[in-house]
Amino acid sequence: MGLLTVLYAIIAFIILLPIIVFVHEFGHFLFARINGVKVEAFAIGFGKKLFGWRDSHGTDWKVCAIPLGGYVKMVGQSDTPESAEKKAEDRKKMSAKEKSESFEFKKRYQKASIVVAGPLFNFIFGMIVFFGLFFFVGVPDSSVVVRSVVAESAAQKAGIKDGDKILSMDGIEIEKAKDISNIMKKADGSVIEMKVLRGDDTVNLKVNPTKDDNVYKLGIMYSSVYNNFKKVGFVGAMKASYADTASIVSETLKGLGQMIIGKRSSKELGGMISIAQISGEALKNGLYSFLYLMSLISISLGLFNLFPIPVLDGGYLFIYIIEGIVRHDLSEKVKEKLFFIGFVFIIFLLLLSNVNDILRLFK
Repeated sequence: MGLLTVLYAIIAFIILLPIIVFVHEFGHFLFARINGVKVEAFAIGFGKKLFGWRDSHGTDWKVCAIPLGGYVKMVGQSDTPESAEKKAEDRKKMSAKEKSESFEFKKRYQKASIVVAGPLFNFIFGMIVFFGLFFFVGVPDSSVVVRSVVAESAAQKAGIKDGDKILSMDGIEIEKAKDISNIMKKADGSVIEMKVLRGDDTVNLKVNPTKDDNVYKLGIMYSSVYNNFKKVGFVGAMKASYADTASIVSETLKGLGQMIIGKRSSKELGGMISIAQISGEALKNGLYSFLYLMSLISISLGLFNLFPIPVLDGGYLFIYIIEGIVRHDLSEKVKEKLFFIGFVFIIFLLLLSNVNDILRLFK
């Protein structure tokens, strides 16, 4: 990985992640305010505060040193369950005003609206950016370009080179990166005939994909490059933004399902390094490509946060729905166990995805 590539990845990551995190946390913040909950802090990043300000409502807005997330701290909301005794003791000390501003004392539907607002804002933001790109610039007519070829891979042995524009695979025209993914999902190990554009020359190649973790691979990194744009008008942009959002949700859920049943390898999961690399490539391809990726990641983050895993927004929502059905709060012990399971699962996912990234760097 060249120095310029690393620089692009760092710059893109520093720009992209805080924007998506801000959108997510602003959803929580806004609905907390709407429901009368006092917000003590709105943070982008973790760790030491670099700069910020305090607004007239007493919220401490701050940007912190570690730009890997963010949070909204609300009065009466705890990330970890407390003992029933301590909870009862704290309640006795609270005034009527403090109770009216506390997340804990809000109705379940109010709590649910606050936790679901973060993922919802990620979806809305993604669709708005998609709409803006499609309406003002147009729907992209893209091509797929090889960014790098893995040493000793099937692609290298077949003669594929960096910069090759992939025109077709087994007679199927390649218009976007997803076309290659769809073809490779159906690969059975037989030779794939490829047509690429190298400079002004069209080159015909035959690639024999190799099997790795039950998945056939070519051994290339590739990305979409947007060439021409087709104007579609207001309605067309609305339809295209909805279609792309639906496609992201569908493909993500399908990929997750295939991993669960063992049809795809968990080694395909990527962490922060993958996000930085993909963001850097998108930034190199231009503003349109970068904004498109920002929308894609925002929608993916919103979807992930809706999974019913305790510690995620979807986990809280799941608990409120269960409590609504049984018509009483779950015990603190039950919540404690659920949160512990959720915490362990999320830590496992983070470790797995980031270890995958590190191993890919050394391949």
